[in-house]
Parts: sequence; C-alpha cells; structure tokens
Amino acid sequence: MTIIKKEYEEFLITIDFGERFEILESITSFSVVCVNLCTGVDESSSLLFYEDSVYQATDVAYGEGRYGGIPDNAESSVTFGIKNGVVGNNYKVTVKLVTNLGNKLENDITLKIVSFTDGYARKQPYEKFVILMDFTNRLNNEDIRYDDTVSSQTVTVIRKSDGVDVTSDTIFASALEGTEKVKVGIQVGSNKKKYQIVNRIVSVQGYKYQMDVLMSVKER
Repeated sequence: MTIIKKEYEEFLITIDFGERFEILESITSFSVVCVNLCTGVDESSSLLFYEDSVYQATDVAYGEGRYGGIPDNAESSVTFGIKNGVVGNNYKVTVKLVTNLGNKLENDITLKIVSFTDGYARKQPYEKFVILMDFTNRLNNEDIRYDDTVSSQTVTVIRKSDGVDVTSDTIFASALEGTEKVKVGIQVGSNKKKYQIVNRIVSVQGYKYQMDVLMSVKER
C-alpha cells in the first residue's frame, strides 16, 4: 500500500486487519513506527500523530471528538495521522499488533512526500474568471467516521519563470463555495507565462489539504 502526501497536508489513515481476524478476535495492543527510507532514521515523532478520543459502537455520535491511534468500534483497525515530511523522501510506516487470541499481525505502508499538480487552466491575458477547487473527495474520506468541511483557505500564486509571488496581481478574490469547495478568481497574467496556483485549506476537524493548479497564459 502506498500513500502520497504533499508536505503541507495532515490527515488520518486507517489500517483495517478485519479480513485477517477470526470470529470474536480483537486488538489488545499495537505500535506504529515511521522510518525514513533515505536515511534509515526513525521519524515517528515528527510524522505521526494520534488523537485522544475513540469511536465506539455504543456511541452513535462517534464519541466526543476525533479519534486515532486506537482500535475502532470493530476492534479490528488502527487509525493514526500523518503530517510533515520532506518532498522527495519516502518513508516506511509499519503497524504491528497483538490480538486477544495471541496472534501477531503486521502491515507496511510506503509514504511518499511529493509535489504534484492536481489540475490545469488556460487563459488569455485579458480574461478574468473563476475556477473551482473541489476538496469533496478528500474531506469525505471513508477512513474518517464523521462529517468534515472547509474551515479556512488561502491562495498563493507563484510565477514559474522566476519563482516570484504574484498573488496580489493574479487573484482578485477567493472564497468558500458551500462547505467543500473554494472559488478562486483569476485575472491578468503575462503572455506566454505559467503560474502555479496553490490553494491550501484547513478543515473544521483541523486537518490540512492542498490543491495545485498550473495555469498557462497565452494569447491565442
């Protein structure tokens, strides 16, 4: 299993061992370790995080808050968060557990920290319009057993040719569109130039996601 994450992002992962469990089997103890595959150094303390509440079958409201790092209501999975990391580095996340039947199981994940483009836009220098950043699929992750929506967002625009921040010249407005999307208003732009539009959000539950759009400006 491979997880791809941008450096800015912070979110939960659930590893479910249910298909390997016997009837009435459950987790009694577990550990999660994250090792940098480039250096061999254990970086668990900086890349992993846990949360202090648990979703239980008896609590239809999913507990008093978020959960993580502990068995879920089915008692067959472990949930933990990932954050930080260095672009270009790969990490091995190892989840080990012991069950009430004395069985020992292990699952390994490759975590890749990458910088990639989610979408593309084209415009002529004169044009002024709005593009939509849709985070629905990220916020409605099936690993997260509660509803999550966008709380705040920021937009940055970098001119690719020289790395200069041109946000104030390129963006005329940005705002939430409903609870899971962001509207970004684009204007001006120099002919035959490319721009990296970076939209970062923080969710109501405190998780972080990023969407990048490469915009090409060219007179047609």
